[in-house]
Amino acid sequence: MAGLSGRADGESVTVVGGGVGGLSTAAYLADAGADVTLVEKNDQLGGRASRLEAEGFRFDMGPSWYLMPDVFERFFGHFGKAPSDYYELERLDPHYRIFFKNEGPAAGDGEQIDIAADRSKNRELFESIEPGAGEAFDEYLATSERHYETAMEKFVYEDRSKLRDWVDLDVMRAAPIGIKLMRSMQGHVDNYFENPKLQQIMQYTLVFLGGSPRNTPALYNMMSHVDFNMGVYYPVANEADDEGNHPGGIGIVVDAFVDLCRELGVDFETGVEVDEITRRKRGFLVVDEAGEERRPDRVVVNADYAHAEQELLPEHERQYDAGYWDDRTYAPSAYLLYLGVEGDVPELAHHTLVLPDDWDPHFAEIFDDPAWPDEPAYYLCVPSKTDDTVAPEGHSNLFALVPIAPGLEDSPAQRERFREQILDDVAEHAGTDLRDRIVFEEEFCVSDFVDRYNATQGTALGLAHTLRQTALLRPPNRSDAVDGLYFTGSFTTPGIGVPMCLISGQHTAQALVDDVN
Repeated sequence: MAGLSGRADGESVTVVGGGVGGLSTAAYLADAGADVTLVEKNDQLGGRASRLEAEGFRFDMGPSWYLMPDVFERFFGHFGKAPSDYYELERLDPHYRIFFKNEGPAAGDGEQIDIAADRSKNRELFESIEPGAGEAFDEYLATSERHYETAMEKFVYEDRSKLRDWVDLDVMRAAPIGIKLMRSMQGHVDNYFENPKLQQIMQYTLVFLGGSPRNTPALYNMMSHVDFNMGVYYPVANEADDEGNHPGGIGIVVDAFVDLCRELGVDFETGVEVDEITRRKRGFLVVDEAGEERRPDRVVVNADYAHAEQELLPEHERQYDAGYWDDRTYAPSAYLLYLGVEGDVPELAHHTLVLPDDWDPHFAEIFDDPAWPDEPAYYLCVPSKTDDTVAPEGHSNLFALVPIAPGLEDSPAQRERFREQILDDVAEHAGTDLRDRIVFEEEFCVSDFVDRYNATQGTALGLAHTLRQTALLRPPNRSDAVDGLYFTGSFTTPGIGVPMCLISGQHTAQALVDDVN
């Protein structure tokens, strides 16, 4: 799909939800001539890519990794723009740091390693850990790059949400690759590396895709090409703020999406929670909690797909019953601890991963037997390493993100116990004792995802990318039950993550335009 084709001149569209998928869809539709109004439950736009600002600290509350810059270039390019019209990118070096926290030969005796921006240094690192792994590293990344190029053009940018869409000569030529890559990531990585530490490096991104090495298709090995070849970046705004600084973070990218939408004529209404969506003889009736009615020709839902189907639509207009949604595998929720601390944290990089040598028990506590993890793998983000605007002078801001099972009870007592556990773990395994330096903190967990985003089971991401929830096995972006109703975002194709939600917006807008025509 080179770009949107067709027009929707004069068609009135209400987009429910201002996450990345909703913003993307709104931009494409407005550019195609539709009259677009986007309504958002919260005061901020961006969905999970929201910001927390307090006491001089600023945090990206959700996504914090800027990956796949080609997707952003392609998105803005459709409108005759470029990301550089709104923000610049700073490549991080190191891309990230890893602490392997359990002792033992397999874990490298608690070794700390950095994944560099220079690929040749990473090759040397792999070879130093496992003889022969340098050559395997080259082979793996060459394969990952081929899979990325094939997957993006044939399966990601092309909306193949129906079985008939796969009966295509080019797709059939690529089918042997696709079939091979439907086995698990664990099995794929085992073919290249024996050392568990190297296997973890090649698989850590699965956490951010909402899966585990044993339930995620090997197709997602393409993320190693994204990581090692394309790079990890930090976006910084072109325009200075009132103090003359150039703030950065994923929130700056959301601002760019919003600015683009406004340039295209999209109207925004924030602080408006939709309570009902109903098909009428002509168009739709959309009612918010205040009782205000809107009557658009068509509706795009960027709210949580399961919530929208079960709570916003009348029963006869739903595609799935409650049993369907109960049987889905949801991506992890998260325990998030946002901290403002005095001084620097030299032990940590901008992105830091803290991993046990055996992470299978943690994944089991997420997907198999839901429980708060005893020995968690987790992520630390310290944007003040790169951006002076996110914390007061002489201070650092950081947050800890621990993937946990969706639906867990997160009572205040449980949160407090886990806070103590994580602070202890950071001190012991990342060499950073933060307790006596904390001047600001805030938590965000399962119930907060439910309250703020209507997230089913408090998932932080949407539907997991499991073997049975990939490609056409995900819910469609065009309702099968109601003409004129569409869905966008992380529940539908192509899936989880800011780049995928941008592409989801393109798929959804194209489906709507096709129907208009």
